[in-house]
Amino acid sequence: MTEITRDAYGTGRSTAPRHAVASAASGFGGAFTAEELAVRVRLDSPGVCTATVYRSIAAMAASGYLTQVGDRDGAALYARCAESGHHHHVVCTSCGATAHTPCPVDDAELASAVPEGFVVTSHEVRLYGLCGKCAERVRVGADGRSCDAGDG
Repeated sequence: MTEITRDAYGTGRSTAPRHAVASAASGFGGAFTAEELAVRVRLDSPGVCTATVYRSIAAMAASGYLTQVGDRDGAALYARCAESGHHHHVVCTSCGATAHTPCPVDDAELASAVPEGFVVTSHEVRLYGLCGKCAERVRVGADGRSCDAGDG
C-alpha cells in the first residue's frame, strides 16, 4: 500500500483503482466534483469506472482525506483538507482554489438564531467568492481566462 493510498483510505481496502483515484484527487490544487475527478482518473487509468470513483470518494471522505467544501451546479465539491479543528472553507468560483477560514458563527450567535427548544448539534457554512488572483484579473479588465487552481 502506498503512502497516498494509506492516507486516503486508512486501513481500508487497497486496490489499484482506489490508488488511481487517490492519486488523481491529490493532484487537484483546489475543489473538484466527482465527475471532474473521474475524468482525471481515466486519463491515466481508463479502466476505472465512475462508480468506483464515487465509492472511493465516499471512503476518502469517511477517512477525512477529502472534505465536501460546497457545490457547483448541483454537484458536490470536494477538496483535500489537512486542517484539524472546527473550520470552514472558502471556494473560488472561477478557478476552484480553496482556503480554510475560521468559523464566522460564535456560540452566542448560533443560539440566538434558532427557535426556542431547538438544540443545534452541527452547522455548515459555505463561502464562495474570488481568490486574490482571480479578483485581480477582474479588477484589471478580465482577459476571459480563469487563474490556475491552487494559486489563489
